[in-house]
Amino acid sequence: MAEFERLCFETCRIMNSKAEEQPSYYLSKGAQKLEPEVKRALEQAAVGTIFENKIEMVSGQKFPDIVVAGRFGVEVKSTKDDKWSMVGGSVAEGTRVEGVEHIYVLFGKLHRPVEFRTRRYEDCLYDIAVTHSPRYKIDMELKAGDTIFDRMQISYDSMRRLDNPIEPVVSYYRSTLKPGESLWWINGEDAASGSAPAKIRLWSTLSKQEKEDLIAQGFALFPELFGDSRNKYEKFTLWLVANHGVISASMRDPFSAGGKFNLNINGNHYERLPQKYSQLFSYRHQVQDMILHIDREALEATWNVGKVRDKERIQKWIELVSRYAEKETFDVTELLNDMFR
Repeated sequence: MAEFERLCFETCRIMNSKAEEQPSYYLSKGAQKLEPEVKRALEQAAVGTIFENKIEMVSGQKFPDIVVAGRFGVEVKSTKDDKWSMVGGSVAEGTRVEGVEHIYVLFGKLHRPVEFRTRRYEDCLYDIAVTHSPRYKIDMELKAGDTIFDRMQISYDSMRRLDNPIEPVVSYYRSTLKPGESLWWINGEDAASGSAPAKIRLWSTLSKQEKEDLIAQGFALFPELFGDSRNKYEKFTLWLVANHGVISASMRDPFSAGGKFNLNINGNHYERLPQKYSQLFSYRHQVQDMILHIDREALEATWNVGKVRDKERIQKWIELVSRYAEKETFDVTELLNDMFR
């Protein structure tokens, strides 16, 4: 490992020396054209070392770009801007070359003055950005102890070897959320998918069936909708945008329009119930199906509770709704138990 590190620093020295003499040579290079330049400098630096004739540039969308002696790698990054940061590779690392254990970044700042720096890959990953999937953000000037792994309290090697490396990312960012914030890139039905809708729609443009389906899902996932807080629609509104690309100026109307209603169920008579309970009764089968079959971790996250055992999902939901609706003038727990018996 120490010899590989020396190889990377010598490569950087060679390229910086050339950059001082011929800055225009590198200024004309882009990301793809820079990779062969790095390989040539690596080969020059490797003469007389254990890495001589063991340097291979990997073709296609592979990580890292250059493999050294099978076990080591160099990821080439560059920017035309006067900065030392950019979005890097995927957190999932699905294209990682098999057998490569240690990776260094060789970063080229192709802006006057042209300069190259190299650093251990995990030591310059300071955050995570989301394009079509979670990706690391690189900062070549990052201070020791400030990596994303330091904040997440997991090592890079431990995380990359997980079956689902996105999971600790989801958990970490969820723990940092403030009121009114949401992780738009996390799908409610699959917390690790990182999927997002391709288009945005207004609630008013949805079909009657779509509106009913989303209201049913809202009831299942956001028991606070039954409370009296002025902010009770906020999480549901964020969830609609994040998971379904649906926005609304106000979510109050779909739940409150229609006045009071009476309900007879299982021999019990309930009078002057708020309209949302009429909707809940109409959609009770969809609500129950959602509660029973959604991913457990996603359910716990939206409910903001600890572990929920599968056989207790419905009762836990009834408990949460009853707690939020404690100011109702009727027995909410009894009503819900009648509905979901």
